[in-house]
Amino acid sequence: MWIRIIVGIIFIPTIILLVWLGEVSLFLFVVLIVVTGLWEYYRLAGAKNLYPNKVIGMIAGGLLCLDAWLGMGSRGMLILTALIVITAGLEIFRGHSHTAILNTTTTVFGVMYVGWLSCHLIYIRMIPSSFDSLSEQDGVGMLLLAFVIPWFCDTSAYFTGKAIGRHKLIPHISAGKTIEGSVGGIIGTVVGLIALRSAFFSFLTPIHCIIMGGTGSIIAQIGDLAESLMKRDAGVKDSSRLIPGHGGVLDRFDSVLFAAPFVYYYLIFIIL
Repeated sequence: MWIRIIVGIIFIPTIILLVWLGEVSLFLFVVLIVVTGLWEYYRLAGAKNLYPNKVIGMIAGGLLCLDAWLGMGSRGMLILTALIVITAGLEIFRGHSHTAILNTTTTVFGVMYVGWLSCHLIYIRMIPSSFDSLSEQDGVGMLLLAFVIPWFCDTSAYFTGKAIGRHKLIPHISAGKTIEGSVGGIIGTVVGLIALRSAFFSFLTPIHCIIMGGTGSIIAQIGDLAESLMKRDAGVKDSSRLIPGHGGVLDRFDSVLFAAPFVYYYLIFIIL
């Protein structure tokens, strides 16, 4: 626990700084998440005796990030189309005919799961460039939502579960998570957004704080459980040991991967 707290004290301010800086710093940060996350995801697949095309997947993930930064996803379909064609074509010559279908689909899904979802962090930060009524400060607050929703949810769920957790949520996936903790995570996220609204999220009304906090925390928990299911299927405890006390990049950003698209599309289609 102390290792987790110490790493968190360093980790959280660093992410906030990168969110505030934006531009190249944020781009490189997202690329790091994508490349490392894909390496971890393909490592999980390897534990299942699969052979995804790691190099092609990582290149495609990096290109999606570059396209998000330079073109707001305008060439995303081209990149994904090329990924499918190249991955399927190369599989002909790789000599893994007994797992060809799984190798191809695992490669492509990894890019979609880690790469495509992560790109929404860049999309969110660049929203003010498309709306004259928004400031750079609004862009910082919008992107912070993609991080603080999972942070509030995870922290509130953990301490609520420790204090009053009695009923298991989904024990065959995660034995430690409880229904009480899950509800506590939802309530804690809503309260957290309302408390920080005037300082960071002035573009949100109290109603939007409730909707985004409640729905976002549920989606963040789904992201966490989805990654836990993959790890259980692969028979491993952590996606890697890159972050002391926290596991791997996927272990830390599994909720963010799901929360970021929710935040982006809610902002675009509901608020803006």
